[in-house]
Amino acid sequence: MSELKQSTLVSPNAEANMGQSSTYADRDAERAYRRKVDLWVLPMLCLMYFFDCMDRSNLANAKTDGLDEDLHFQGNDYSLLILLFYIPFGLFDLPWNLLIKRYSGRTMLSSMSVVWGILALCQCAAKNFGSLLAIRIILGIFEAGFFAGATFYLTLFYTRGEMGFRLAIVQSFAVLASAFSGLISFGVFQINSPSVKGWQYLFIIEGGMTLLIGVLGFLILPDNPQTAWFLNSREKSAATSRLLRDSSSEVETEFNLKACFQSWGDWQFPIWCIITFTYPVAYATAMNFFPLIVQRLGYSVVKTNLWTVAPNLVGAVVLLCVAKSSDYFRERTFHIVFSLALSLVGMVILAAIDVLQHKGVAYFACFLMASGAYIPSCLVHAWHNNNNVHENSRAANTGFFVGLGNLAGVVSAATFRTEYAPKYLPTLIATCCCNTVCIIFVTGLGLWMRLENRRRDRKQGQRLREDGNHPCEYPGCDKSFTRAEHLRRHALNHEQPRKGFTSRHMLRHEKRDEEAGGPGLGVLNTRKRTRRARDGTIIVRPSQREMRSGARSTTSSSTGQDLVVEEEEDPMDEAPISPPISGTDPRSLSIVEADPFLAPMMPGGPFEPYVEPIPGQFDAADGSFNVGLGGMGDFFSMDTATDFNLPFAATCNYNWLFDVASLDDAFHQFDFPLGFDTEPFPGALNTEYNQAVDKYDGPSALLEVASMMNKEETSQSTLSSIMPDILETDWMSGASFLGPGPTPHLPRLSENCRRGILSLVMQVSPIGIDGRPRTLDSPLLTLGALQGYCDLFFTRFNVTYPLVHQPTFNPDTIDPIFLAAVLFMGATYSTREAHQLAVGIHDKLRSQLLCHEEFSPQPEFWVLQTMLLIDCFGKMRAGPKQRERAQLFHCVLIKLIRRSNCCSIQDSPHLARSEDLDQAWRQAMDAEQRKRLAMLCFMWDTQHAVLFSQSLCMSAFEIRSCLPCSAAAWEASSAREWAHFAARETNSPFLTVLKGYITPGSVSRPRDLNVFARTVILHGLMSVSADLKRRDQTTLRSETPERVGAWTPRMSRSYVLWKVDFDADCLAMKLGQTADPRRFTGLKMAAHALYHASCLALNVEILDLQIVAGAMQILGRTVTPADQSRSQQNISRWLHEDSGPSTTVARHASHLLQDAVLSLHDWDQADAFHFPWCLYLATLACWVFHRGMDPASSEPRMSTDLSSLIVMMTNCPSTTELAALSGKYDPKPLVAAMAQQLATVRWAVVHDAMKVLVGLS
Repeated sequence: MSELKQSTLVSPNAEANMGQSSTYADRDAERAYRRKVDLWVLPMLCLMYFFDCMDRSNLANAKTDGLDEDLHFQGNDYSLLILLFYIPFGLFDLPWNLLIKRYSGRTMLSSMSVVWGILALCQCAAKNFGSLLAIRIILGIFEAGFFAGATFYLTLFYTRGEMGFRLAIVQSFAVLASAFSGLISFGVFQINSPSVKGWQYLFIIEGGMTLLIGVLGFLILPDNPQTAWFLNSREKSAATSRLLRDSSSEVETEFNLKACFQSWGDWQFPIWCIITFTYPVAYATAMNFFPLIVQRLGYSVVKTNLWTVAPNLVGAVVLLCVAKSSDYFRERTFHIVFSLALSLVGMVILAAIDVLQHKGVAYFACFLMASGAYIPSCLVHAWHNNNNVHENSRAANTGFFVGLGNLAGVVSAATFRTEYAPKYLPTLIATCCCNTVCIIFVTGLGLWMRLENRRRDRKQGQRLREDGNHPCEYPGCDKSFTRAEHLRRHALNHEQPRKGFTSRHMLRHEKRDEEAGGPGLGVLNTRKRTRRARDGTIIVRPSQREMRSGARSTTSSSTGQDLVVEEEEDPMDEAPISPPISGTDPRSLSIVEADPFLAPMMPGGPFEPYVEPIPGQFDAADGSFNVGLGGMGDFFSMDTATDFNLPFAATCNYNWLFDVASLDDAFHQFDFPLGFDTEPFPGALNTEYNQAVDKYDGPSALLEVASMMNKEETSQSTLSSIMPDILETDWMSGASFLGPGPTPHLPRLSENCRRGILSLVMQVSPIGIDGRPRTLDSPLLTLGALQGYCDLFFTRFNVTYPLVHQPTFNPDTIDPIFLAAVLFMGATYSTREAHQLAVGIHDKLRSQLLCHEEFSPQPEFWVLQTMLLIDCFGKMRAGPKQRERAQLFHCVLIKLIRRSNCCSIQDSPHLARSEDLDQAWRQAMDAEQRKRLAMLCFMWDTQHAVLFSQSLCMSAFEIRSCLPCSAAAWEASSAREWAHFAARETNSPFLTVLKGYITPGSVSRPRDLNVFARTVILHGLMSVSADLKRRDQTTLRSETPERVGAWTPRMSRSYVLWKVDFDADCLAMKLGQTADPRRFTGLKMAAHALYHASCLALNVEILDLQIVAGAMQILGRTVTPADQSRSQQNISRWLHEDSGPSTTVARHASHLLQDAVLSLHDWDQADAFHFPWCLYLATLACWVFHRGMDPASSEPRMSTDLSSLIVMMTNCPSTTELAALSGKYDPKPLVAAMAQQLATVRWAVVHDAMKVLVGLS
């Protein structure tokens, strides 16, 4: 039912509308969170409340052992003890609860337990009535706020539908305290000691236990979910989101005294006061005087204490059952009235009969009284807390209402006088009257809620539900929403300002207004909806619907029946507003109102000295972003600010990528299944041949089987009917993912090529290892040597990084500088002398290129290829000097790529059907090379950002083209062969496929991607992770510190999903490959190493690992003592505060090392430049995991060999067992072996890493 109004006290629909919203949530994390809170918080509160009630009610048990005689009680002294205890017990609930809100439940509840434990111990030393009375009054002060505080404290952890049963569990321990108080008293009173009375032993034992539990509370209880030591970041995020969804608009707000009492003027407040004052009278009667009531039956002291156990145990069971029913049926009124009526019947029976003549009936009445008296305590407080959305008001009201209920104990104590014994008729009559009054008011309030909600339902609720709308009920507001969560967000605008979502929203508006030049200017002008024609007239931008209808009419004239397929199957129709430009579909350039709030990825945070400066992020001259969009770029152009800054990820890009309206909503929705949802992309050729291939080829069959196994809704009968058809297919006949088996003919160098190279070398004058200049007649510059370098480039470098199209590469027609870059990149795979020659030529090759006549702001494509090879050489194949220079010119390369069309290549499938196949082939491969150049530059830039903690200079959103073509089409040696494979190609936009991994289910993922395409997608995930990490380090994130790192679990899940698809492809490749097994192993291992290293970097700071391992310099930057101290603290916190990230890192590191060892001689590990660095990071992670933060510690560690250590780490079935290995084994053999392996790598960065490992071993 719809809410009646936004009352500051209560939403009166609580009776019938306790359900939570159906918004998507991380259910697994919420279940884990709830389980952990139930395991740690709830039991501790129950134990504390158990001893609280034990200390409160043990006075009645002590009286049965002669307390009144030993302390010389007279007349109504016992009733006076009870009465005066309840006065401070009722008055101090509200102050204690406000202190709990001001400080924390952990501090205040634990402090109260410790103090009342001490006071309970002091009771045994009382010598007379006066001393015991003083102790009991002080005890009442400190016991006052516990139940109210625990109730409010639990609202910080549990939702409305969970509170009733949890409070019942807490309350049941109070009942058990009454039951076991008699049982414990029975045992204690058997002690025969001349010096210490039995009741004194009772106070000593119960007070000592209370003191111990209070101390444990300090150690176990958290302040709130966000500081809980037993929760991980994913569960903390789930804790906040579930409370926000549960209609509570305030979570973790600051203490505000004025806000605490804002609901006291509401007309319902006195109703709640009457209810909370009257129901506890029966509770206090049962709690404090139950032993005396049972004693009326004529039993001895021992039997009296024993006979009180059974009714209390039954009362506890009934309490839990009724509370569970109340939560289950989302109903409070009937359950409260039922419990009040139950205790009322019991008390009427006790008042009406002669208990000595009808002991059985009287004892049964005791069961009824106990069964009903304890239930309202939890349900009433759950009811009013469920319907109060303000934390401050909730804290004050809970304290006041519980205190008011405690004062009701005064009524019980005042009427339980000695002269009324043994029937205590006035006491029972007064309690019955209170129950009757409470029943009347509870019934009236509940009926009013139901009737008013029904009236509103008849007026508008049913009609609105049928239409699927959710109107705002605020007076004067006529807005309505299609989704309930949107209405809840909107409702925040009508509430008082506070430090929450609304205040952050307003701060963002103020920031935009300030940047725009004044109030109101930053709200609507970020998106222009009009543009001016050349004559100055304003052209109104057409609506989205008009654009689509126009696109249909234009398309229908040329495509005919394809229009139906496009309308029905095009996934971009479902794309959210303002998605990034990707692929060939211009409609992805939505122009609706989303404002791209740019968060520049500037260096910041503690590691700024180790971060390379970002090259000209906001250069207005960069980029031809609408190239290749069929002339529609101007029509779909966005505002000036967006157009000029488009290379970098805007918020709207991430909203599209994560398929959310706001990026803050994205990171609790990551628990997607790992089942395969890969399907063919729309637009694939619909021929019988391709349908057969899609259904029955090797990888498709594997994916189909895996998909069926992962989909729970697929019945066993359906699976069995489909399986035979798939199992009968020939998996070995699948298309090769590695291209044709025979290697095409390698390019041949001529003497003219050699003369061009020698002319260039003569200008460069490289220096050899011996320090002398190389002469032109050197054996390293013969035609055979140069041919060897060329062969190594195409068989080693170009296989791992397919940049140059080998079949169309003609050494005789290309520029000597480009040829030199190719040859001397290949020389790095040859001898050390050849590598040294290549380094010497590299030092001057860049200057030769920059002075070339064809080097310009928009150079020829070969210039870009040469620059990329030079950049790669300097960073990953040479020394520190070359690396520093390459980093400086890296920005120039990226600027030139942005000025070209390399990032937005649009594939043209019609080329394969062209009449001039040779020209079409060359044209297609030229476009493919351009696309791959941008992607390789993006990949290397991303690797340095993720694996070296450098600044991210390129964004994944810059890659607006489709994924690389298949290996078969790329390696085709002739136009006819290419046409055969190209006709079967399907275009998969890079960003769309990337979204398929980050937001599964939003778009389909292609099935048969080649290894290079899969690797590009992995780098896309890495780029998004690096960008989100950088955004966490900006000052803008200070507005929402709780969301720092919230994206990590979701991106980790995306990595796992990528790994699942990649492994399925690897299995298919292994079954159906015809290529060289070494090549397959190399590509697989390179991708796996990158995957594990990326997951490692996701869970630990790479720079911290290097610094704590003893690195004195990192990429030329000196490590300072301050850096070392900070990194020591970070790694120590990472190791000890939460074992989740550390065990995740250890698992990935051990798997990476295991794969490296197992494939040690199966491929050339130097072919993948990142592989040795990944080994280094994995070794550091294992070293930190096993050595901890004190490598010089004398604590003995078990010594084991490298193989055993890795096997132990990779075969732990759970993270708990893996965490148990931390610090037990000596990792020196592992470190020494890896240092020896890295010593053979010709890369200065890896050489420095090897020195660090040598120092550790």
